[in-house]
Amino acid sequence: MSPWVALLSALALLLSPWLLMPRRRAGEIRGLVLKVLWGLNASYCAFWHRLEVANRPTLPDEGPAILVSNHTCCIDHMLLQASTRRLLGFLIAKELYEYWFFRPFCRVGGCIPVRRDGNDVAAMRAALRVLGQGRVVPIFPEGQILPTSGRDVGEAKPGVAFIALRAGVPVIPVYICGTPATNKVVRSYLTPSRARVYFGPPIDLSDLTEGGKAERDAFPEVTRRLMSAIRALRDQSTGSEGGASGRASGSDASRVGVLPDAKRSERDPGRLPVGREAVGPA
Repeated sequence: MSPWVALLSALALLLSPWLLMPRRRAGEIRGLVLKVLWGLNASYCAFWHRLEVANRPTLPDEGPAILVSNHTCCIDHMLLQASTRRLLGFLIAKELYEYWFFRPFCRVGGCIPVRRDGNDVAAMRAALRVLGQGRVVPIFPEGQILPTSGRDVGEAKPGVAFIALRAGVPVIPVYICGTPATNKVVRSYLTPSRARVYFGPPIDLSDLTEGGKAERDAFPEVTRRLMSAIRALRDQSTGSEGGASGRASGSDASRVGVLPDAKRSERDPGRLPVGREAVGPA
């Protein structure tokens, strides 16, 4: 390899986090450290897991929102973060949060430690506090990994309904599939895959509140709607392997990696690759 080729390759590697980012938005990730980490994560997801994001409605440019997603393996949080430039405030298993290797990244990303039993009141309050700060909080309602690459969607833990109703913010369903079929951390990271993320329209819960307050007897119906929305996206993905239905966001559904022009999203209903732009722990 000639010195010029080596130099250009190194320069491209250093610039890739910025080249892969989408157009700047009001609520985007800010700060050099976070931008570099976002770029490295997006590059890893795009090239190792061939991440694609299906046609989806636009995540709010700014302001709070909840993402509810199925949980397929240990890289799900990385896939979701690579799909948007909004900084996501993940609920993460307390034992992972406290592990020496993950803790610095969790602190920088504003993650929220939570017990796996799904009844951690302090974690739910922390999630509401983060939403009150205008952040986006992803929640894995199942509270555990189902390592079947998205083929199965389990039942939700009880805490997610409380957060969804009490927060009063947009709740957007997400479906993940095509990931490594394992619940082992290292194997999830090292096994290449062809991951896909489907975003659905916001779930309407307005009829389940009275005077803006959450009613406990509405929790089962909230849980049913959340999981039904995720399963509907699963069924959609199964029936549209060559192209998901719906309309994508033109500005936040561009590709990461060397892939075809993402502007076709505004004229072609086909599937788009990864964008630039719980209670279950990650």
